[in-house]
Amino acid sequence: MPRFIGIKKNFIQIVSDQEFSYKDLKMVKLPEEFENISSEDLITNYRYSNNELKCKKVSKPIGQLKIAFVGNWKMKCGISTYSENLYPIIAKQCKDFKLFIEENDAPTSDIFQLGDRKLNEEQVSICWKRGASLKKLAEEIKAYDPDVISLQHEFGIYPKATHWLSFINQLSQYRIITTMHSVFHHKDKTICEQAMSEIIVHLDGAKDVLKNEKQISGDVHVIPHGCFMPDNHKLWNLYNTPHTIIQSGFAFRYKGWEQTLKTIALLKQSIPDIFFTGILSESPFNMVEHQLYYNELMELIEKLGIEENVSLLRGYVSDEVLNSYLETNKIAIFPYTSAPGHEVFGVSGAARLAMRKTIPIITSNGNHFQDIPSIKCDSPEQMCEEILKLFSNKKCYDEQVAKQNEYLINNTWEKVAESYIKIFENPS
Repeated sequence: MPRFIGIKKNFIQIVSDQEFSYKDLKMVKLPEEFENISSEDLITNYRYSNNELKCKKVSKPIGQLKIAFVGNWKMKCGISTYSENLYPIIAKQCKDFKLFIEENDAPTSDIFQLGDRKLNEEQVSICWKRGASLKKLAEEIKAYDPDVISLQHEFGIYPKATHWLSFINQLSQYRIITTMHSVFHHKDKTICEQAMSEIIVHLDGAKDVLKNEKQISGDVHVIPHGCFMPDNHKLWNLYNTPHTIIQSGFAFRYKGWEQTLKTIALLKQSIPDIFFTGILSESPFNMVEHQLYYNELMELIEKLGIEENVSLLRGYVSDEVLNSYLETNKIAIFPYTSAPGHEVFGVSGAARLAMRKTIPIITSNGNHFQDIPSIKCDSPEQMCEEILKLFSNKKCYDEQVAKQNEYLINNTWEKVAESYIKIFENPS
């Protein structure tokens, strides 16, 4: 016996054995392939759009899935870089995809370039602005009607809870998988996290905070941050000293730039020609903070007497430029700090990029580096000791690089993409 569904605004309101007319309901005969699905399941888990019946959580191979990728794009931001490395691999395998990206007046490159392929205008929608309403974004996604929404999240990108919560509510009939690049103990952020039905994080510690500490109800998956394969290409050492150290990242206090400068001052006592290059990225959303912090760092350089041993390069640099520095320097350092109660459960893409260039990296014990085989130090004295060891002992230097290379090989972007695809294909 055939069944009929009554539809209103894409939602199934009623399932009946008989066709009938009632107010503004659209009556549709249930396709034969859905005959074995219960009325309860149809009403609660299915929607009707574009003359097609769709399940919110459908199990399909990636080659049959239509995916909406949401996030910032071609921007001076680690989250954007993450998407630029991940999306091309997934996009090659899915049925169809579209990018829904943040407004950006100064893209770092062509927004229509996705890996090695050129997208057409229909595949990219610039439809939301940081801190503003996300209604247009929701409407654009509904019009595209994807099987999966893959969204890259950082609280600084979605700063207003009302916009975030209403956005999630408007898309309640869709499967949204949110990658959280930063997780905090802060209870205030729970109001946004609880709205996320499926979450991807990079650390087991992040999952523990969300599920055990904050008791959110959504599913949480752990997928490591992606890495590139080792690349041991080196450039001519124009520094004219073998004792070079580099640090890259945003000019924020938690990056521990002062720790590095104090380390250089200690190293100078044993290695007069030590030289440190700091690549200080700056966000247009935090220019005043960057300037004030830079002023303090310059004052500290003078106080420590290391003016001729340091260069701080401000502003965004391209991947090509950063690679040149990494292929010339001998050691990279990332002494991030963490205030009690404010620790961040995220990971460092910059550290992985430095490891790729087959140089030892020294980091703090912060959560950003818990999953990588870096040399862990938490004071300038410890960092000085480890750096002296690396400069004086080639075997120690080479063994550290070998550990890092093994990690890179085990966590390539291709393997990370495979983990994403398994989640896309198999709803919990």
